[in-house]
Amino acid sequence: MTIVNADHDQVCYTALMREASLNAADAAAFIARLGEHLEYNINIMDREGVIIASRDASRVGSYHDAARRLISSGASVERVDDGPQLTPGVRPGVNLPIVYKSETVGVVGVTGNPDAVAALAYAIKTSVESMIELEAWKEKALKRQDSKNLLQNLLLYDDDAPRLTMEALSRKLGYDPCVPRAPVIIAPPADLDPADALAAVKKKGAHGPQDMSFLTSEGTILVFKSVCFGGEGFIERFEAGIREYLKVARASIRSPIPVAAWIGAFQTDLGMYRGAYRQALWLSERFPDPGSEPLFLFDHLLEFMSSRIPRSELFAALGSSLSLFPAGLIGELGSSIEALADCALNGKEAAARLGVHRNTLSARMDRVARLLGRDPRRDPMALDFMRLLIRYAQLQGSDSRRASSA
Repeated sequence: MTIVNADHDQVCYTALMREASLNAADAAAFIARLGEHLEYNINIMDREGVIIASRDASRVGSYHDAARRLISSGASVERVDDGPQLTPGVRPGVNLPIVYKSETVGVVGVTGNPDAVAALAYAIKTSVESMIELEAWKEKALKRQDSKNLLQNLLLYDDDAPRLTMEALSRKLGYDPCVPRAPVIIAPPADLDPADALAAVKKKGAHGPQDMSFLTSEGTILVFKSVCFGGEGFIERFEAGIREYLKVARASIRSPIPVAAWIGAFQTDLGMYRGAYRQALWLSERFPDPGSEPLFLFDHLLEFMSSRIPRSELFAALGSSLSLFPAGLIGELGSSIEALADCALNGKEAAARLGVHRNTLSARMDRVARLLGRDPRRDPMALDFMRLLIRYAQLQGSDSRRASSA
């Protein structure tokens, strides 16, 4: 039985944060189930004596004088016998207090001859009290769970988690839901327990009060790192802040092996944390061995977005173009095109990054320019086209490898 006040507007998970009382909707459902097997009229009143559930729907919301009198007096039973002394509109029956932890939280009333309906009234009273106790036990069980684990499940895995619930739980844990945060997946060394690694990071003071941290089933640490913005250069400041955090975190872990880290897009809405986490997860799967440098989604956004496009759409847009390239050429061009993109079309810098002579890179790009009729060194659109074409070819290759190994 869900426990709320009459004016309470939260449902579902927020039961774990409420005190025991009577809920009109649950009381009505209980009465409806009883009504399938009983002909007596049954009323359930709240602690104010207002009918919140009844087989006679017209009485819901009306004041029940006998119930209020029973609550005020603290009596254990209120019998209303038939006879000329009855006030007009009052019906004979039995009213019993619904008690939880020595406190009367409502009243159950059964209309009819008191001698005939007394046993039924006591049975209903016991059933309602048992349901309240069961719900209270469930609430206590929920409270015993790690609240951060619950928040993690709501943020990352529950499709239907109510926004109000996530915000209320985050505030309960001391987190401001409106603070911008970015998902950072940290992979500690295999010989270091993730919980110990996280404890070490927190001990060094790199972890702020608004940083949410969780341990994942994959053996990694997930931190929704709070970030600060303002004015221009927000991406640069965002990445600089994350790098500084990771610098301290890596020093805290004291591992001679580089600690990998993948960072998704920052968010200002708790409802978007799940998608942001999946971005960081995609990075970790796409680049499982990034070395000592953290990988940011913003540096791989085109590839990430292309991975989200249905294969049928990619085939329709790029399949015919790919067939016009000589076999093996796309695979050879991949690193050159990416280097050119990373170096903002600077051929000299791209060649240096690849470790090849500038003329070698120039010859490769000349070949692409002849095939396309557009030069990716001077045409950003042609460069984007080649990057998508290469990514599509890589996806096709991974599909072929999976098919051959099946």
